[in-house]
This record gives sequence, structure tokens and C-alpha cells, in this order.
Amino acid sequence: MTSDIHLNKCNRCGRCMSVCPVYQTTFREADVARGRLALLEALEDGVMGWSERLGEILSRCLLCGACAQVCANNVQTTRLFQQGRRDLFLAGKSTRADNPLIKSIRRRDLPGKVVRKGGALFQALFCKKIPESSGLHLRFPLSFFTQRATAPAISWTPFIKSAEPEAASPVDGLRVGFFVGCGANYLFPEAARVLVRILRHMGATVVIPENQVCCGLPAYVSGDTKTAQALAKKNIELFGLLELDAVLTVCASCGSHLRDLPVLFDDDPLWQDAASGLAEKHRDAMAFLVESLDFDTYLKDQSLDRVLQGGPLLRVAYHDPCHLRIGQGITEAPRRILDALPNVELVEAPHAGQCCGHGGDFNLSHFDLSVNILDRRMEDFQKVEPDAIVTGCTGCLLQFVEGVSRKGLAGKVRVCHPLVLADKAMAYCRAT
Repeated sequence: MTSDIHLNKCNRCGRCMSVCPVYQTTFREADVARGRLALLEALEDGVMGWSERLGEILSRCLLCGACAQVCANNVQTTRLFQQGRRDLFLAGKSTRADNPLIKSIRRRDLPGKVVRKGGALFQALFCKKIPESSGLHLRFPLSFFTQRATAPAISWTPFIKSAEPEAASPVDGLRVGFFVGCGANYLFPEAARVLVRILRHMGATVVIPENQVCCGLPAYVSGDTKTAQALAKKNIELFGLLELDAVLTVCASCGSHLRDLPVLFDDDPLWQDAASGLAEKHRDAMAFLVESLDFDTYLKDQSLDRVLQGGPLLRVAYHDPCHLRIGQGITEAPRRILDALPNVELVEAPHAGQCCGHGGDFNLSHFDLSVNILDRRMEDFQKVEPDAIVTGCTGCLLQFVEGVSRKGLAGKVRVCHPLVLADKAMAYCRAT
């Protein structure tokens, strides 16, 4: 494995054991950072070679970044594991090479096209258990479905196709681009719609390039760096042509990947500079609203004298996505928005910052393990008895839809993006 990061910086202190959600579930040394680093070091020293078993071990990582965050020696664990996946992919030893989602992206079948044709993305993401009598089986064979209890409905008209274009006349104020991401485009379009509505209400011009493609994170975490680079280049060129003050995301996973795009081009200075330009303009939508538009102050001012006296109080539990808390260092902005909403009580569940267990295709490759991690997080939330669980990552939203269903709370506990609640509060204030 070629790398400019030294594996021997790990002193096997075990701090990673205290934060790793996978290790805390299996208690296997190979499932914690120091164990994987020891294997990669043995590989680099020639003591062992690439194998599918090593690929299996490397795949049992959520890439949440918790271990890197607490490492006393600042070992860049997630980057090392990613490099290991890349080298495994190049060696042809990765079972992820056959992942239908990755294969569809490599063929340049964009996710929406795959979904509409009844192909790989549905198999990879939705896996909804439905009766054999359902008409969906006419489109998707039974082999596409696994152990998932539920999944949100697919938006057959992608958000990007249905979004109203910005007014042609010049608009004063900030001009922002919106990188929608696959999750918001097909699974949770409400989050995308409310962001655009809020931004325009706050006086910003919103530009939504129709030809934007997947951020490339699914390919990247599978080890397929070449495909990830190809997708990144398309987005870099597309957004680079626009005169934008910022590029926003509503999904923490997409946002974290955009922020780290320069890493994809370590050996290509020209593209690395271009990637840095997009990365520097990226902002998480909630942080941008609070820090650039004082959105939380606006909400308080608008709703202060319009709170429903004696009305129902909504208990809301917020989940910190790993790609937002660790990947981008954002924890306060979502809470400031929620705190500003009328008739909302923000309740903090135990073990704030605990991973939900989704981890992109980790949820597909290791479903039982993913659900075990989710069960622990759901137990935290059940202790505070929320009316809603909100989070700023479409992967986490997908996971909690599953968790709520498994706990028998469907219809009792809502799962949504924080901005959805903010939009409803604004609608109420306008109506009163």
C-alpha cells in the first residue's frame, strides 16, 4: 500500500475502542482502528498479502471518523482505511467491485435513471419488504429486497426535475448554488424543497444546476477512486461556471465529501486546485442559514408573539450525523434553529454524537450489524420520548425511518430534516 501517512504512529493505546460503534457491538480486535492498522502495517511490511478476508475487515468500518477524532497521535485512520479499500479495489480483491450501485454509476447510469428502470439503485438503497402481491414486483424482482422493514417512498419525479427555476431578473442578496445529492433528490425531496423556499424567503438567489451528478461518495468508499474522480470533475466544472457566494447541501454525507474533494486529486495539482475552489465554497445549509442569514434570530422575531398559547408542545430529538459533527465540525447551528421554533422543546438523548449505524453501503454489506448499532441509538431516543427525530443527513434519515418502524413507532414519531420543521413554523407564522 502506497501512502504518505505513517501507520506506525498508532501506539495501540486503545482510545479508539471507547468510541468505535462497530467495536462496541462486536468486541472484536479486527473491528477497531488499532486492529485494522496492525493488519495494514503487516501488509505494508510484506508479512501478508491482499485477500478477500482483509477486504471484509476493511468493509466493517463506518468511516465515521470517531477514532481519528480521539487519537492521541492524530493518526488519520479514516484516510488510511480508505486508501486500503482503494488498493484492494485495484488488486481486484474487493467484493464491493460487484456492488450494483457502484457498477451503475461506473456505467454512467445516473441514480434516477437506474431507479426508474428498476435496477441497481433500488436494490442497493431501498430493499423494502413488501407483499408479493404488490405491483412493485412487476418492476422490481423479489431478489431486490432484503431485511429492511420499511423505506420512504421514492420520488419518481426527482426534485431537480420539479424545482421551479429562479426568477430571470437580477435579485439582490446572496447567490447560492444548491448541490442536491441523491438522497434529497429521490428519497427526501421535502428537505430540498423547504431549503429553496426558506432561502428565497430570506432574500437569497438559489441556483440549482440540472446536470449535477452524484457526489461520488458511494464510489469513493468502495475504493473506486477513478469513478469518484470522474463524478467530482463533472460537478467541479458545472458549479465552477457559476458565480456563487456558496454551494449548499442538506445532506451531511454529500457535504463532507464535497469538503474533502481535494483529497481525491493528491496526484493532480490542477484538478486539486479546482476541487479546492468548490470545497471552499461548500456550506452546510443549516450552518449557512444561521451564520450568514441570521435565520434563528429571524425565526424568534417572527414567532415570539405568535406561539400557540396552550397549544401542543412538540418534543424534538436531534441526531448529530457523523459527517456533520466530525466531518464538518457542526453541532450548534441545527440546535439554534430548533431552539428558535415556537412550541418546540429540544430534548437531548443520552450519548449525543453516537453513530446511527448507516454508514452508506455499510448498511447494505453488514445489515445486521448496522441494525444492532441503530437499536442502541433508538434506545437512547426512546428514553426521552420524542414526538420527532430530526437529523441533517439523508442516510441517517433513512436509518431512523427503519428504526422507528422496528420499534413500532411508525405514525407516532416523525422522522425529518430540521428545516422541514422550520418551514412549517414559518408557514404558521405567515398564516396568523
